[in-house]
Amino acid sequence: MSPVGNANISSKWTSVRRKIAAGCKDGKIRTYSDKTGEQLQVMSGPRFPVSHLFFDGETIVSAAAAKYHDKYHTTVDNDVFVSNAADGTCRCILKGGSTLLGVGRDRSWTAMELQTHENGNMEGTQKNANSQVPSPMETPPRGLATPEEAVDADGDQQPAKSRFTSHQIATIVGTILAAFTNMMAFSVITVFYPIEAKKRGISQTVIGMVFSVFSLSYGIGSLLIGKMIPIVGARFVFLAGSFFTGGCNILFGHRFIIDMPTIATFTGFSFAIRILEGLGSAAVLTASTAIVASVFPDDVGKAVSLVETTVGCSFAIGPAVGGLLYHAAGFRIPFFVLGGIVLSTVVVNCFLMPNQGSGNEAEESGSVSRVLSIPAVWIALFANFVGFAAYASLQPTLAIFLDELNFSVMAISLLFVSLGLGYGLFSVIWGAIADAKKCARTLIVVGASSSGGLFLLLGLPQILHLPVTGVLPGVTIPIAAATFSMLATPTFVDMLRSAEWYGIPSGLGLTAVISGLWNSAYALGSLTGPLLGGVITEYYGFGYSIMTIACTSFAVLIITCLFGIWEFRCGKGRREPREAFSSEDNSNDQEMRLLSSK
Repeated sequence: MSPVGNANISSKWTSVRRKIAAGCKDGKIRTYSDKTGEQLQVMSGPRFPVSHLFFDGETIVSAAAAKYHDKYHTTVDNDVFVSNAADGTCRCILKGGSTLLGVGRDRSWTAMELQTHENGNMEGTQKNANSQVPSPMETPPRGLATPEEAVDADGDQQPAKSRFTSHQIATIVGTILAAFTNMMAFSVITVFYPIEAKKRGISQTVIGMVFSVFSLSYGIGSLLIGKMIPIVGARFVFLAGSFFTGGCNILFGHRFIIDMPTIATFTGFSFAIRILEGLGSAAVLTASTAIVASVFPDDVGKAVSLVETTVGCSFAIGPAVGGLLYHAAGFRIPFFVLGGIVLSTVVVNCFLMPNQGSGNEAEESGSVSRVLSIPAVWIALFANFVGFAAYASLQPTLAIFLDELNFSVMAISLLFVSLGLGYGLFSVIWGAIADAKKCARTLIVVGASSSGGLFLLLGLPQILHLPVTGVLPGVTIPIAAATFSMLATPTFVDMLRSAEWYGIPSGLGLTAVISGLWNSAYALGSLTGPLLGGVITEYYGFGYSIMTIACTSFAVLIITCLFGIWEFRCGKGRREPREAFSSEDNSNDQEMRLLSSK
């Protein structure tokens, strides 16, 4: 058997920074020196996140989260196999079959002590753990195994289990449930609140401001909450936001709101509760996006798009549910019912949602300024803003235009439903493609050009005073929903990948900051779109409003393409990722303590 160092290997190191342990994806070996002059070598496998740490040319530990069997070689030509056991844990196995480190489903590190027997065999014993390590395995077969195979503790091949763990499934179910109920509670007032406010003599402008202040509060809250999540814990923010939103809905429907004696008090409390609702929804959606991006590192686009699909469906269903409840029982019941449903999801998620973070992670809070120093992030934020502004600008203007074309109320409602559902459903498709093909920037460009072309086709005939029939909006609007999602959804993936490329360590701190920025751009677009759309339509007509959407979409297309060319020629195309660069050329600045006190 090849030498593997001292028996008590766990005493050879005390801590390894997560940034170094995570490494990069290029499979290169990087060398770091501690204060004693002894060297630590880090090699990253091609399947992220698989990292192997070497000490004096001999394997010490392996932080593995490999999906299949992988074989690597140490600098002393020891074969190292990394595989998933049947119980879901990952193991690093030396040539002789000795397990050095076990990594659980939550990627927690379990230190091993190697004990040498008289017959020369070695076995590992877990430290600070109740379960025992399986007996030593026979030498694993050489080469890579197929994805359908896994190796259990006895070396037998077993059918592969689901690629998603119970932790991931519980997380995505909990976030979808909360996002759906919270955003439905937001959109429930769309149908009946303007009617009640109009009865009290509130102007249309003030009613619009009551709706817009939610987006303003949501945008500001997302930035602040994105910074707070790693400090106070993602699960706490997630549950507290749901509780806050549910309570505000019940408060909105309480007797003292509808029975306010004056217009000023009714308006003031409406503003106050909508602001608080915006903060609660910001907490839920920002935490949801950060959580799923952290829990699904290899499927970020797909996971985030599932949350976006839920939000789109809730926007489509919420007004209908609110209208039915208002028609059946009056002003209060919609708020009581939806608020009660939101509070019930808090109880469910208390048991369903796994722990995602705690206060002891304060040092891992992401840096907003560092993320915003990356030019690619600004391009993605601009694209996200334009996509949601274009989508939201249709809300106050499209119905009037369709009414002029003699659309029935039912037909207008169905077209709005197709807009919301189309956006939500296609978000999943574009998110999955962005993950699988690594083409988020390409999807943004195609989405911008497609939406610009569609709205050019819809708005130009009105400016040129050409005849327009109902077929044109009936065809372009549902297709536009798909292009909006293609423009907006991949921006999250692009921001995350750009931040990682520039050397920002991946984790909950980074995903929380990006989630906050992304949701703020969404909120700003949702706030700006209806205001600009309404003003342009009032003074210049619906055609010019649509042409404005087309022009901003083409602006995203041009800016993104020019930036991509510049970035490749002056940035990514001419140098390695920042993590690799800093690790190889500045190793003296990255010293770490490897040895415990003697």
